[in-house]
Amino acid sequence: MVALALCACDLNKLLDVDHSDVITPGDIQGARGAELFAAGALGQFALAFGSSAGQVLASGLMADEFLYSGVFPQWQDIDGRAVEPRNSSVPGIYRALHNARVGLENAADVVAEFLPGDPRLSEMHGLAGYAYVFFGESFCPGVPFGRTLPGGEATQGQQRSTEETFTLALERFAAASAAAAGSAGFEHLAAVGAARALLNLGRYDEAASRASGVPTTWEHLIRYKDGADPSQENQVFTRTRLSRDWSLSDREGGNGLPFRSEPDARVTWLFDGGTGADNQTPHYQLTKYDSAEDDIVLASGIEARLIETEAALHAGDVDLMLTKLNDLRATLELGDLSDPGTLDGRVDLLFSERARWMFATAHRLGDMRRLVRQYGRSADTVFPVGFYREVRQYGTDTDLIVPDDENANPNFSGCFNR
Repeated sequence: MVALALCACDLNKLLDVDHSDVITPGDIQGARGAELFAAGALGQFALAFGSSAGQVLASGLMADEFLYSGVFPQWQDIDGRAVEPRNSSVPGIYRALHNARVGLENAADVVAEFLPGDPRLSEMHGLAGYAYVFFGESFCPGVPFGRTLPGGEATQGQQRSTEETFTLALERFAAASAAAAGSAGFEHLAAVGAARALLNLGRYDEAASRASGVPTTWEHLIRYKDGADPSQENQVFTRTRLSRDWSLSDREGGNGLPFRSEPDARVTWLFDGGTGADNQTPHYQLTKYDSAEDDIVLASGIEARLIETEAALHAGDVDLMLTKLNDLRATLELGDLSDPGTLDGRVDLLFSERARWMFATAHRLGDMRRLVRQYGRSADTVFPVGFYREVRQYGTDTDLIVPDDENANPNFSGCFNR
Protein backbone atom coordinates (compact mmCIF):
# COMPACT_ATOMS: atom_id res chain seq x y z
CA MET A 1 0.00 0.00 0.00
CA VAL A 2 2.87 2.36 0.79
CA ALA A 3 4.47 1.56 -2.54
CA LEU A 4 1.20 2.21 -4.37
CA ALA A 5 0.80 5.52 -2.58
CA LEU A 6 4.31 6.60 -3.49
CA CYS A 7 3.76 5.70 -7.11
CA ALA A 8 0.45 7.56 -7.18
CA CYS A 9 -1.07 7.14 -10.63
CA ASP A 10 2.10 5.82 -12.32
CA LEU A 11 1.82 2.08 -11.58
CA ASN A 12 4.62 1.33 -14.11
CA LYS A 13 7.14 2.57 -11.56
CA LEU A 14 6.58 -0.65 -9.62
CA LEU A 15 8.17 -2.51 -12.51
CA ASP A 16 11.17 -0.21 -12.96
CA VAL A 17 14.57 -1.89 -12.48
CA ASP A 18 17.91 -0.15 -12.02
CA HIS A 19 20.23 -1.52 -14.72
CA SER A 20 23.17 0.76 -13.90
CA ASP A 21 25.57 -2.21 -13.80
CA VAL A 22 24.49 -3.65 -17.15
CA ILE A 23 26.35 -2.74 -20.33
CA THR A 24 24.04 -2.40 -23.31
CA PRO A 25 25.00 -2.16 -27.00
CA GLY A 26 24.42 1.57 -26.86
CA ASP A 27 26.94 1.91 -24.05
CA ILE A 28 29.83 0.63 -26.15
CA GLN A 29 29.60 3.28 -28.82
CA GLY A 30 31.76 6.37 -29.13
CA ALA A 31 33.82 7.76 -26.27
CA ARG A 32 31.94 5.79 -23.61
CA GLY A 33 32.58 2.60 -25.52
CA ALA A 34 36.28 3.42 -25.78
CA GLU A 35 36.46 3.85 -22.01
CA LEU A 36 34.77 0.48 -21.50
CA PHE A 37 37.11 -1.21 -23.97
CA ALA A 38 40.10 0.24 -22.11
CA ALA A 39 38.77 -0.82 -18.70
CA GLY A 40 38.07 -4.33 -19.95
CA ALA A 41 41.54 -4.62 -21.44
CA LEU A 42 43.13 -3.57 -18.15
CA GLY A 43 41.17 -6.33 -16.42
CA GLN A 44 42.32 -8.90 -18.95
CA PHE A 45 45.94 -7.88 -18.48
CA ALA A 46 45.64 -8.05 -14.69
CA LEU A 47 44.25 -11.57 -15.04
CA ALA A 48 47.10 -12.65 -17.36
CA PHE A 49 49.66 -11.18 -14.98
CA GLY A 50 48.65 -11.99 -11.41
CA SER A 51 46.00 -14.73 -11.50
CA SER A 52 46.52 -18.44 -10.85
CA ALA A 53 47.12 -18.78 -14.60
CA GLY A 54 49.16 -15.59 -14.71
CA GLN A 55 52.73 -14.88 -15.58
CA VAL A 56 53.96 -14.25 -12.03
CA LEU A 57 52.99 -17.69 -10.74
CA ALA A 58 53.50 -19.74 -13.91
CA SER A 59 56.91 -18.35 -14.83
CA GLY A 60 58.06 -18.38 -11.20
CA LEU A 61 57.15 -22.05 -10.98
CA MET A 62 59.17 -23.04 -14.03
CA ALA A 63 62.02 -20.90 -12.72
CA ASP A 64 63.45 -21.27 -9.21
CA GLU A 65 61.15 -18.92 -7.29
CA PHE A 66 58.38 -21.36 -6.34
CA LEU A 67 58.03 -25.04 -5.58
CA TYR A 68 54.60 -26.53 -6.23
CA SER A 69 53.07 -27.83 -3.02
CA GLY A 70 49.65 -28.68 -4.42
CA VAL A 71 48.08 -31.84 -5.80
CA PHE A 72 47.59 -31.23 -9.52
CA PRO A 73 50.07 -33.10 -11.73
CA GLN A 74 49.91 -30.56 -14.56
CA TRP A 75 51.43 -27.91 -12.27
CA GLN A 76 53.99 -30.43 -11.06
CA ASP A 77 55.00 -30.90 -14.69
CA ILE A 78 55.64 -27.16 -15.05
CA ASP A 79 57.56 -27.07 -11.77
CA GLY A 80 59.49 -30.18 -12.82
CA ARG A 81 60.41 -28.80 -16.27
CA ALA A 82 58.59 -31.57 -18.17
CA VAL A 83 55.62 -29.96 -19.93
CA GLU A 84 53.75 -31.97 -22.55
CA PRO A 85 51.65 -30.32 -25.30
CA ARG A 86 48.49 -31.66 -23.66
CA ASN A 87 49.25 -30.21 -20.24
CA SER A 88 45.87 -28.88 -19.07
CA SER A 89 47.23 -25.82 -17.24
CA VAL A 90 49.26 -24.32 -20.07
CA PRO A 91 46.22 -23.51 -22.28
CA GLY A 92 44.82 -21.27 -19.55
CA ILE A 93 48.15 -19.42 -19.23
CA TYR A 94 48.44 -19.12 -23.00
CA ARG A 95 44.84 -17.99 -23.61
CA ALA A 96 44.89 -15.44 -20.81
CA LEU A 97 47.95 -13.76 -22.28
CA HIS A 98 46.56 -13.77 -25.83
CA ASN A 99 43.20 -12.45 -24.56
CA ALA A 100 45.02 -9.60 -22.85
CA ARG A 101 47.13 -8.84 -25.92
CA VAL A 102 44.18 -8.81 -28.33
CA GLY A 103 41.99 -6.89 -25.88
CA LEU A 104 44.65 -4.22 -25.48
CA GLU A 105 45.29 -3.94 -29.21
CA ASN A 106 41.56 -3.63 -29.91
CA ALA A 107 41.17 -1.10 -27.11
CA ALA A 108 44.06 0.93 -28.55
CA ASP A 109 42.27 1.15 -31.90
CA VAL A 110 38.98 2.22 -30.30
CA VAL A 111 40.61 4.76 -27.96
CA ALA A 112 42.58 6.24 -30.87
CA GLU A 113 39.33 6.71 -32.84
CA PHE A 114 37.01 8.05 -30.16
CA LEU A 115 39.35 9.56 -27.54
CA PRO A 116 42.04 11.28 -29.59
CA GLY A 117 44.83 12.66 -27.44
CA ASP A 118 43.83 10.57 -24.40
CA PRO A 119 46.97 9.18 -22.68
CA ARG A 120 45.13 5.90 -22.07
CA LEU A 121 46.09 5.09 -25.65
CA SER A 122 49.69 4.98 -24.45
CA GLU A 123 48.74 2.63 -21.63
CA MET A 124 46.98 0.24 -24.04
CA HIS A 125 50.00 0.14 -26.36
CA GLY A 126 52.42 -0.19 -23.46
CA LEU A 127 50.65 -3.09 -21.80
CA ALA A 128 50.26 -4.83 -25.17
CA GLY A 129 54.04 -4.51 -25.46
CA TYR A 130 54.39 -6.28 -22.14
CA ALA A 131 52.16 -9.10 -23.37
CA TYR A 132 54.64 -9.67 -26.21
CA VAL A 133 57.53 -9.50 -23.74
CA PHE A 134 55.92 -12.23 -21.63
CA PHE A 135 55.38 -14.42 -24.68
CA GLY A 136 59.06 -14.00 -25.56
CA GLU A 137 60.27 -14.69 -22.03
CA SER A 138 57.93 -17.53 -21.03
CA PHE A 139 57.02 -19.47 -24.17
CA CYS A 140 59.02 -21.45 -26.70
CA PRO A 141 59.99 -19.83 -30.02
CA GLY A 142 57.22 -20.13 -32.59
CA VAL A 143 54.22 -18.44 -30.95
CA PRO A 144 51.75 -17.18 -33.60
CA PHE A 145 49.99 -13.87 -33.05
CA GLY A 146 46.53 -13.75 -34.60
CA ARG A 147 43.79 -11.29 -33.76
CA THR A 148 40.01 -11.14 -33.51
CA LEU A 149 38.64 -7.66 -34.12
CA PRO A 150 35.70 -6.22 -32.11
CA GLY A 151 33.34 -6.97 -35.01
CA GLY A 152 34.30 -10.64 -34.96
CA GLU A 153 36.64 -10.75 -37.95
CA ALA A 154 39.56 -13.07 -37.14
CA THR A 155 43.01 -13.47 -38.66
CA GLN A 156 45.35 -16.40 -38.07
CA GLY A 157 48.79 -15.42 -36.91
CA GLN A 158 52.15 -16.41 -38.34
CA GLN A 159 54.70 -18.03 -36.06
CA ARG A 160 57.39 -15.76 -34.66
CA SER A 161 60.84 -16.43 -33.30
CA THR A 162 61.76 -15.19 -29.84
CA GLU A 163 63.71 -12.31 -31.38
CA GLU A 164 60.78 -11.36 -33.62
CA THR A 165 58.46 -11.43 -30.62
CA PHE A 166 60.62 -8.93 -28.74
CA THR A 167 60.75 -6.78 -31.88
CA LEU A 168 56.93 -6.74 -31.94
CA ALA A 169 57.07 -5.61 -28.32
CA LEU A 170 59.38 -2.74 -29.29
CA GLU A 171 56.88 -1.60 -31.92
CA ARG A 172 54.18 -1.39 -29.27
CA PHE A 173 56.40 0.48 -26.84
CA ALA A 174 57.30 2.97 -29.56
CA ALA A 175 53.60 3.56 -30.18
CA ALA A 176 53.08 3.93 -26.41
CA SER A 177 55.80 6.54 -26.17
CA ALA A 178 54.36 8.49 -29.11
CA ALA A 179 50.90 8.50 -27.51
CA ALA A 180 51.94 9.42 -23.97
CA ALA A 181 50.48 12.92 -24.43
CA GLY A 182 52.51 14.45 -21.62
CA SER A 183 51.89 11.62 -19.15
CA ALA A 184 55.24 11.01 -17.47
CA GLY A 185 53.99 7.75 -15.96
CA PHE A 186 53.00 6.22 -19.28
CA GLU A 187 56.22 7.45 -20.89
CA HIS A 188 58.18 5.73 -18.12
CA LEU A 189 56.13 2.56 -18.66
CA ALA A 190 57.01 2.60 -22.35
CA ALA A 191 60.67 3.33 -21.59
CA VAL A 192 61.16 0.49 -19.11
CA GLY A 193 59.21 -1.90 -21.33
CA ALA A 194 61.34 -1.02 -24.34
CA ALA A 195 64.50 -1.33 -22.25
CA ARG A 196 63.40 -4.78 -21.09
CA ALA A 197 62.77 -5.91 -24.68
CA LEU A 198 66.14 -4.50 -25.78
CA LEU A 199 67.84 -6.32 -22.90
CA ASN A 200 66.26 -9.55 -24.12
CA LEU A 201 67.70 -8.82 -27.56
CA GLY A 202 71.19 -8.25 -26.13
CA ARG A 203 71.20 -4.56 -27.07
CA TYR A 204 72.54 -3.42 -23.71
CA ASP A 205 73.61 0.14 -24.46
CA GLU A 206 70.30 0.93 -26.16
CA ALA A 207 68.45 -0.59 -23.20
CA ALA A 208 70.37 1.56 -20.72
CA SER A 209 69.78 4.68 -22.77
CA ARG A 210 66.03 4.01 -22.91
CA ALA A 211 65.86 3.43 -19.15
CA SER A 212 68.02 6.37 -18.13
CA GLY A 213 65.27 8.96 -17.76
CA VAL A 214 63.11 6.90 -15.39
CA PRO A 215 63.31 8.01 -11.72
CA THR A 216 64.42 5.30 -9.31
CA THR A 217 61.33 5.81 -7.13
CA TRP A 218 58.84 5.38 -9.98
CA GLU A 219 56.59 2.27 -10.20
CA HIS A 220 53.78 1.11 -12.45
CA LEU A 221 51.36 -1.08 -10.51
CA ILE A 222 48.83 -3.60 -11.77
CA ARG A 223 45.79 -3.18 -9.55
CA TYR A 224 43.87 -5.94 -7.78
CA LYS A 225 40.74 -6.11 -5.65
CA ASP A 226 39.57 -8.60 -3.05
CA GLY A 227 36.01 -9.71 -3.65
CA ALA A 228 33.64 -12.30 -5.02
CA ASP A 229 35.41 -12.47 -8.38
CA PRO A 230 38.74 -14.33 -8.10
CA SER A 231 39.80 -12.88 -11.47
CA GLN A 232 40.18 -9.49 -9.79
CA GLU A 233 42.33 -10.78 -6.93
CA ASN A 234 46.06 -10.88 -6.47
CA GLN A 235 46.27 -14.65 -6.63
CA VAL A 236 49.98 -14.67 -5.91
CA PHE A 237 48.81 -13.92 -2.38
CA THR A 238 45.98 -16.45 -2.38
CA ARG A 239 48.11 -19.25 -3.81
CA THR A 240 51.10 -18.70 -1.56
CA ARG A 241 49.22 -17.83 1.64
CA LEU A 242 45.70 -19.27 1.53
CA SER A 243 45.60 -22.18 -0.91
CA ARG A 244 49.14 -23.16 0.10
CA ASP A 245 50.05 -24.68 -3.25
CA TRP A 246 52.92 -22.35 -4.23
CA SER A 247 55.78 -22.61 -1.73
CA LEU A 248 58.86 -20.40 -1.69
CA SER A 249 61.86 -22.30 -3.09
CA ASP A 250 65.42 -22.46 -1.83
CA ARG A 251 68.34 -23.70 -3.94
CA GLU A 252 65.81 -25.59 -6.03
CA GLY A 253 67.34 -28.45 -7.96
CA GLY A 254 70.84 -27.45 -6.83
CA ASN A 255 71.09 -24.49 -9.21
CA GLY A 256 68.32 -22.35 -7.73
CA LEU A 257 69.13 -19.26 -5.70
CA PRO A 258 69.12 -19.41 -1.88
CA PHE A 259 65.97 -17.39 -1.42
CA ARG A 260 65.33 -18.72 2.10
CA SER A 261 68.73 -19.82 3.38
CA GLU A 262 70.26 -16.38 2.78
CA PRO A 263 67.83 -13.96 4.48
CA ASP A 264 67.07 -10.83 2.54
CA ALA A 265 64.63 -7.97 3.15
CA ARG A 266 63.53 -8.12 -0.49
CA VAL A 267 62.25 -11.72 -0.30
CA THR A 268 60.29 -12.15 2.93
CA TRP A 269 58.67 -15.37 4.06
CA LEU A 270 57.40 -17.31 7.04
CA PHE A 271 57.10 -20.96 7.98
CA ASP A 272 54.37 -22.04 10.40
CA GLY A 273 55.43 -25.67 10.50
CA GLY A 274 52.64 -26.75 8.17
CA THR A 275 52.56 -28.46 4.81
CA GLY A 276 51.13 -27.42 1.50
CA ALA A 277 47.85 -28.52 -0.01
CA ASP A 278 49.44 -31.89 -0.80
CA ASN A 279 49.86 -32.56 2.95
CA GLN A 280 53.45 -33.49 2.23
CA THR A 281 55.59 -30.55 1.08
CA PRO A 282 56.72 -28.12 3.82
CA HIS A 283 55.01 -24.84 2.97
CA TYR A 284 57.07 -21.66 3.08
CA GLN A 285 54.78 -18.67 2.67
CA LEU A 286 55.86 -15.67 0.65
CA THR A 287 54.91 -12.56 2.66
CA LYS A 288 55.69 -9.98 -0.02
CA TYR A 289 51.94 -9.69 -0.62
CA ASP A 290 49.69 -9.34 2.43
CA SER A 291 46.24 -9.49 0.86
CA ALA A 292 44.32 -10.25 -2.32
CA GLU A 293 44.11 -6.48 -2.85
CA ASP A 294 47.85 -5.93 -2.96
CA ASP A 295 49.02 -4.49 -6.27
CA ILE A 296 51.94 -6.01 -8.18
CA VAL A 297 54.78 -4.01 -9.69
CA LEU A 298 54.99 -4.44 -13.45
CA ALA A 299 57.82 -1.98 -14.08
CA SER A 300 59.90 0.30 -11.88
CA GLY A 301 62.78 2.72 -11.61
CA ILE A 302 64.65 0.02 -9.73
CA GLU A 303 64.43 -2.16 -12.83
CA ALA A 304 65.68 0.79 -14.89
CA ARG A 305 68.78 1.06 -12.68
CA LEU A 306 69.39 -2.68 -12.93
CA ILE A 307 69.25 -2.45 -16.71
CA GLU A 308 71.85 0.33 -16.60
CA THR A 309 73.92 -1.88 -14.31
CA GLU A 310 73.92 -4.70 -16.84
CA ALA A 311 75.03 -2.32 -19.55
CA ALA A 312 77.92 -1.23 -17.29
CA LEU A 313 78.86 -4.88 -16.82
CA HIS A 314 79.03 -5.39 -20.59
CA ALA A 315 81.06 -2.22 -20.99
CA GLY A 316 83.61 -3.57 -18.53
CA ASP A 317 82.94 -0.75 -16.05
CA VAL A 318 82.97 -2.76 -12.82
CA ASP A 319 83.11 0.32 -10.59
CA LEU A 320 79.94 1.74 -12.15
CA MET A 321 78.21 -1.63 -11.89
CA LEU A 322 78.98 -1.90 -8.17
CA THR A 323 78.05 1.73 -7.53
CA LYS A 324 74.63 1.27 -9.08
CA LEU A 325 73.99 -1.97 -7.20
CA ASN A 326 75.11 -0.49 -3.88
CA ASP A 327 73.11 2.72 -4.39
CA LEU A 328 69.98 0.59 -4.70
CA ARG A 329 70.91 -1.52 -1.68
CA ALA A 330 71.44 1.62 0.40
CA THR A 331 67.73 2.43 0.04
CA LEU A 332 67.01 -0.63 2.23
CA GLU A 333 70.13 -0.23 4.37
CA LEU A 334 71.65 -3.39 2.93
CA GLY A 335 75.42 -3.73 3.09
CA ASP A 336 77.66 -2.91 0.14
CA LEU A 337 78.69 -5.57 -2.33
CA SER A 338 82.28 -6.08 -3.43
CA ASP A 339 83.74 -7.17 -6.74
CA PRO A 340 83.78 -10.99 -7.07
CA GLY A 341 86.87 -10.60 -9.24
CA THR A 342 85.75 -12.63 -12.27
CA LEU A 343 83.30 -12.08 -15.09
CA ASP A 344 81.25 -15.14 -14.14
CA GLY A 345 81.14 -13.97 -10.54
CA ARG A 346 79.95 -10.52 -11.60
CA VAL A 347 77.21 -12.04 -13.76
CA ASP A 348 76.12 -14.22 -10.84
CA LEU A 349 76.07 -11.18 -8.57
CA LEU A 350 74.02 -9.06 -10.94
CA PHE A 351 71.44 -11.75 -11.65
CA SER A 352 71.16 -12.57 -7.95
CA GLU A 353 70.40 -8.91 -7.24
CA ARG A 354 67.87 -8.80 -10.08
CA ALA A 355 66.17 -11.93 -8.73
CA ARG A 356 65.76 -10.42 -5.27
CA TRP A 357 64.72 -6.91 -6.26
CA MET A 358 62.09 -8.22 -8.70
CA PHE A 359 61.06 -11.42 -6.95
CA ALA A 360 57.54 -12.63 -7.83
CA THR A 361 57.00 -10.02 -10.55
CA ALA A 362 57.47 -12.29 -13.62
CA HIS A 363 61.13 -11.51 -14.32
CA ARG A 364 63.10 -14.53 -13.17
CA LEU A 365 62.29 -17.05 -15.95
CA GLY A 366 63.28 -14.52 -18.61
CA ASP A 367 66.55 -13.88 -16.79
CA MET A 368 67.36 -17.58 -16.51
CA ARG A 369 66.73 -18.04 -20.21
CA ARG A 370 68.99 -15.04 -20.93
CA LEU A 371 71.77 -16.67 -18.93
CA VAL A 372 71.59 -19.52 -21.42
CA ARG A 373 70.92 -17.51 -24.58
CA GLN A 374 73.15 -14.48 -24.02
CA TYR A 375 75.77 -15.60 -21.52
CA GLY A 376 76.56 -19.01 -22.97
CA ARG A 377 75.67 -21.06 -19.93
CA SER A 378 74.22 -24.53 -20.26
CA ALA A 379 70.64 -25.01 -19.10
CA ASP A 380 71.68 -27.72 -16.64
CA THR A 381 73.83 -25.18 -14.77
CA VAL A 382 71.06 -22.56 -14.60
CA PHE A 383 67.76 -24.43 -14.14
CA PRO A 384 66.84 -26.93 -11.40
CA VAL A 385 68.17 -30.42 -12.11
CA GLY A 386 68.34 -33.84 -10.47
CA PHE A 387 65.73 -35.41 -8.20
CA TYR A 388 62.36 -33.63 -8.26
CA ARG A 389 59.85 -35.60 -6.22
CA GLU A 390 58.78 -39.18 -5.60
CA VAL A 391 60.36 -41.16 -8.48
CA ARG A 392 60.75 -38.21 -10.83
CA GLN A 393 63.70 -36.26 -12.14
CA TYR A 394 63.61 -32.71 -13.45
CA GLY A 395 63.06 -32.53 -17.19
CA THR A 396 64.92 -30.38 -19.70
CA ASP A 397 62.36 -27.66 -20.51
CA THR A 398 63.39 -24.04 -20.18
CA ASP A 399 60.11 -22.56 -21.40
CA LEU A 400 56.38 -23.22 -21.67
CA ILE A 401 55.22 -25.14 -24.71
CA VAL A 402 52.55 -23.76 -27.04
CA PRO A 403 49.47 -25.90 -26.24
CA ASP A 404 47.64 -28.23 -28.60
CA ASP A 405 44.90 -25.62 -29.05
CA GLU A 406 47.11 -23.83 -31.55
CA ASN A 407 47.08 -26.84 -33.89
CA ALA A 408 43.80 -25.47 -35.28
CA ASN A 409 45.88 -22.66 -36.79
CA PRO A 410 47.09 -23.86 -40.22
CA ASN A 411 50.13 -21.57 -39.89
CA PHE A 412 51.35 -23.39 -36.76
CA SER A 413 53.68 -26.37 -36.93
CA GLY A 414 54.92 -26.61 -33.35
CA CYS A 415 57.65 -24.90 -31.34
CA PHE A 416 60.79 -24.10 -33.34
CA ASN A 417 62.77 -25.56 -30.44
CA ARG A 418 62.43 -26.00 -26.68
